[in-house]
Amino acid sequence: MPRIPQIGYKFPQLRGMSSNNKWTVVCNAPTSYLKHTSLLRGPDEILHQNDIQIVQLPSRTTDTTLYIIDPSEILRAIIHDDISSPLTASHVVTIVDSLKKGYRPEIQSVSNQPTNPACPNIQKVVGEYVLGDPQNVDPFLLDFVIYAFALIQPDGSLDVYSRRYLQELANLRFSDPNLKVILGIGGWGNDGFSDAALTPQSRYNFAREVRSWVDEYDLDGVDIDWEYPGSSAAGITSRPQDRENFTLLLQALRDVLGSDAWISVAGTGDASYIRNVDIAGIAPIINYFNIMAYDFTAGVTGAQGARHHSNLFPSDLAFNNISADLYVQNLINAGMPPEQLLLGLPLYGRNGATITRTFDEIRRSYLNTNGYTVRWDNVAKAPYIVDQFGNFFLAFDNGLSIYFKGQYVADNCLGGLFTWQTNMDQANILANDMYLAINDPRTLEEILAQEYLG
Repeated sequence: MPRIPQIGYKFPQLRGMSSNNKWTVVCNAPTSYLKHTSLLRGPDEILHQNDIQIVQLPSRTTDTTLYIIDPSEILRAIIHDDISSPLTASHVVTIVDSLKKGYRPEIQSVSNQPTNPACPNIQKVVGEYVLGDPQNVDPFLLDFVIYAFALIQPDGSLDVYSRRYLQELANLRFSDPNLKVILGIGGWGNDGFSDAALTPQSRYNFAREVRSWVDEYDLDGVDIDWEYPGSSAAGITSRPQDRENFTLLLQALRDVLGSDAWISVAGTGDASYIRNVDIAGIAPIINYFNIMAYDFTAGVTGAQGARHHSNLFPSDLAFNNISADLYVQNLINAGMPPEQLLLGLPLYGRNGATITRTFDEIRRSYLNTNGYTVRWDNVAKAPYIVDQFGNFFLAFDNGLSIYFKGQYVADNCLGGLFTWQTNMDQANILANDMYLAINDPRTLEEILAQEYLG
């Protein structure tokens, strides 16, 4: 279920909408309320005179809730209305007047936080990959969601793990109309890309197939997760021509989907990936490059697996000096503009190829309990867990590491953050940290200070 907005915090549903320096009443209600209440039957002079605007937010439930937001986009009151006797414009004005008496605009509101002067106009985004049931996805924490995955069939058509889950993900826009819903294609071990990219005919057949899915589910675009061009490490077909053909495949998608469609690519920033992908060539075609800055130790066994798997910077506990920063700098040097880079982070912990735990499992069983202790690597900006003997047990991400990744995004003019994948954090704890790290780092600082300092 979506996160309940909290009084005193920025109201996330207003992202991308202007408050026009007015107080805003968001009506989150069933269609029957929105159609029949006098409050919403066109402009009302008393509301206009008192600088109050009404925003309709259709609800999938039978509840009728009014959220009253100040000009700084901070939620000040929540009112549960009765559909049989709804509030009038006069009632709303009275309520807002009482709230105005205690309202003082913030010297530095969330929407006016300091920006990097090198890139003041970047609109940073946050998103998640969703594999399986999307019931815990909170659209108000996210700018985009990517359905994982559609698979390329032997005849070139696409199919998905669950059409129902894809539709439910698309339906989240009833709650947050600003949410982008993207069809992810591929994933580790999923074949068919090299064949789809091979000829002009195969490329445009693929693009038209993608377009049919985008149209059927009213999606915003596509994410291409080819792991990896020019490599058969995952047991898939690859060819030396994949480097050139990948660029041509993306161009076919752009031609068929149009200039307004979302097209992103998921990949890494290591040298082998960059050798097989024309980074500078795909940059003008795509919206974002999603850096899989995790699983650095995937497939590694023994002592070498007991290293960080999603560290921001290299340290003594890094595997082969790999880090998220290395991937970012490699991609920028190869020609990808930083504002098109989204930094990925995991919602799970890893110890090489031997141990994987979801964040939900970590939270229940390993956070300073059952003989396990959380430690912090201040060089790598990464937490890890040791067992009762002090041995490295698990690398993972927490609120503090996500905060530093949010700062890194701002400092380096990146486009935002994303996670793999939502079902590993059912309570949306890290998803909330990610939202705050990008949109309201000051609040995240306060939360972390209370957590670590008391």
